[in-house]
Amino acid sequence: MAANLRNNAFLSSLMFLLLIGSSYAITSSEMSTICDKTLDPSFCLNFLNSKFSSPNIQALAKTTLDATKARATQTFKRLQSIIDGGVDPRSKLAYRSCLDEYEGAIGNIEEAFEHLASGDGMGMNMKVSAALDGADACLDDVKRLSSVDNAVVNNSKGIKNLCVMDTIVIFLFSDLGT
Repeated sequence: MAANLRNNAFLSSLMFLLLIGSSYAITSSEMSTICDKTLDPSFCLNFLNSKFSSPNIQALAKTTLDATKARATQTFKRLQSIIDGGVDPRSKLAYRSCLDEYEGAIGNIEEAFEHLASGDGMGMNMKVSAALDGADACLDDVKRLSSVDNAVVNNSKGIKNLCVMDTIVIFLFSDLGT
C-alpha cells in the first residue's frame, strides 16, 4: 500500500510536468512516456497501440476502466469456478478471500466510471487505487499456496498494470480539467 501511495505521488508529479502545454489528444510520444512509468511498459504500449491511434484522454480513461472491469469480472468468475470445483480447505480460504477482494474491486471500478462521468479525477483515483489494492491483496493470498491457478495470478498482474495505467490517465484527465 505504501508503494502504491509513493507510486501515485510520483505519477501525479510526472503527469503534471508532462502535460504542461499539451492538448487533449495523446501523441505516440506521450503514450511512450506514460508507459515508461508503468509496472510493465510493454504491456502498456501493446494495450494502447491496439486500442488507439491518437486517443483523447477521456476516451483512454474509459477504455482502461473498461479493460480493468472486464479482467476483474473474468477473474471473479474464475475464482468462483475454482471454489465450486473443490479445492483443499487452505486453498479454498485463499481463493474465497480473493473472491471477496474482486467483488470489492468490481464495485470500485463501477464507481470510478461514475467519477469519470462527473469529471472527478480524484474520486476516480481513489476507486482505481482501491481496485489495485484488491488485486494486490489477492496475489498476496494465493502466492502462499503450493498450487496456484495461473489465470488468477496473470489476471491479477494484468489488473495491477491496468490500474497503474488508469491512475496515469486519471491524472492526465484531472490536469486538463475535463
